[in-house]
Amino acid sequence: MKLTTFAQNLNDLNLIKDQGLGEVILGHQNFSRFGKLDNDSLLSLAKRAKEMDLKVIFEWDILMTENTFMKLAADILPLLNSFDSLRVQDPGALEWGFKNTNKPLQFIAENGNHNLPGLQGWIDHVQGRMERIVLSIELPKNKIEEYCQRLNVPCELLGIGRILLFYTPRQLLSPLAEDKFSFNQEISAVGESEESPHKGFPIVENRHGTFMFHIKDFCLVDYAQELKGLGLGYFRVDLRFSEFSQLKEVKDLSENFTETSFEAFKEKYPQDLMRGFYLVNKTDVLFPKLKNHRLQNREGDYVGEVLEAEKGSHLAIFVSNTKGLRKSDKLKIVHPKGEVFELLIYSLRNLNLEEVDYIEPQKTAVIQYLGGVWVKSHVFYRN
Repeated sequence: MKLTTFAQNLNDLNLIKDQGLGEVILGHQNFSRFGKLDNDSLLSLAKRAKEMDLKVIFEWDILMTENTFMKLAADILPLLNSFDSLRVQDPGALEWGFKNTNKPLQFIAENGNHNLPGLQGWIDHVQGRMERIVLSIELPKNKIEEYCQRLNVPCELLGIGRILLFYTPRQLLSPLAEDKFSFNQEISAVGESEESPHKGFPIVENRHGTFMFHIKDFCLVDYAQELKGLGLGYFRVDLRFSEFSQLKEVKDLSENFTETSFEAFKEKYPQDLMRGFYLVNKTDVLFPKLKNHRLQNREGDYVGEVLEAEKGSHLAIFVSNTKGLRKSDKLKIVHPKGEVFELLIYSLRNLNLEEVDYIEPQKTAVIQYLGGVWVKSHVFYRN
C-alpha cells in the first residue's frame, strides 16, 4: 500500500520526497476544490516534482455547469503535458479525459456510486484507461475488502482528512462579512446548528462555493496495516487544512503503529478524529424501528388500506386482497396508533359514487365514515 498526498508549495514537495512517497497530487485553483496554485506556480511545482522523480497527478475535482466545463476543458490541455495522470470527480470530466487525452485516469467515486457494479461500470467504460478508483469513506471494512479484491484496478481511500458534509456553489459567507472580499480570497468560519447542540463545524468559502465539514476529521491511520492486508492500493493523506509537517508522523504511524505514538499524534492534531463507518455502517439500523409494527400484518383476513377519511362523509379503502369487498361485510380497522374500530358496511360505492353490492380486488371502495379512523389505517374482515 502506497501513501499519496497533496502539495501546495515547494516545502510540501520537499517533505513528500524526504518521506519516500512516490507521487504527488497538485490542485489548480480553477480545477480543484481546495487547490490554490495558478498556472505558473502549478507548472513550476510539477516540473520540480518531475525532477524529484515523483509521479505528478492533476486534480480536477470540482463539479461544473456546462459553461464552466467548456471553458475549463479548453484551458486544461496546455497544462496536462506536465502531468502523468488526470484525476477527476465529475463524470463529464471523466468522459472528456477519456475522449480527449491519452492520460491514465483516476476517478473519485466518493460521492457517487458506492456499489460494486457501478464502480466496475466506470472502470469498463474507459476501456483500460482507469488507473485508480477512489472509494467512499462511507464503506465499512468488509465492503472495502470486497471491492479491493474484485475490482481490477487499485483502490484508494482517505486515510486522514476532513469530512465534507455540505457543498453549494453559492457564496454564503462573504455576504455576511462587513469587509468586502475579493473573488480569489478564501474565507473560513465556524458554524453551529440551530436544531441541535452541535457546533464547531468548519466552513470554507472560495471561488467554487461554500463547503461545510464535520466537526471531527476522518482518520484510519491506526488501521493502515489492516487496510494494506485488505488489498488497498493507496492511502490518501490530506493535510491541506492542518500542519503538513505531520505527514512524517502519519507515515511513521502507518508503518510502525503504537498506541503511545498515536495518542501523542491525536493530542497535537488540530481536530478530534473519528473512523466513520469503517468498523460497521449503522446508517440503516433505525429502519426497522421506523416501521410501524401495527401495520405490518397483511395476512389472513386483510382487506386493504384506508386512502382517505373525509369527516362526516366517507372512508375510501383500496381493496388489495383477492376476495374483494361486499356490502354487509363486517370490518375491523386498525389505526396506526393501535386503536381498533369495528363496523358493518351499509353504504358501498365505487369511485363514480354509485351504490354497488361488490367492489372487485385492486379497486377503491367508498364506505360510510367512521370517526377516529385515519389515512393509513389497515382494514380486515371481522368474523
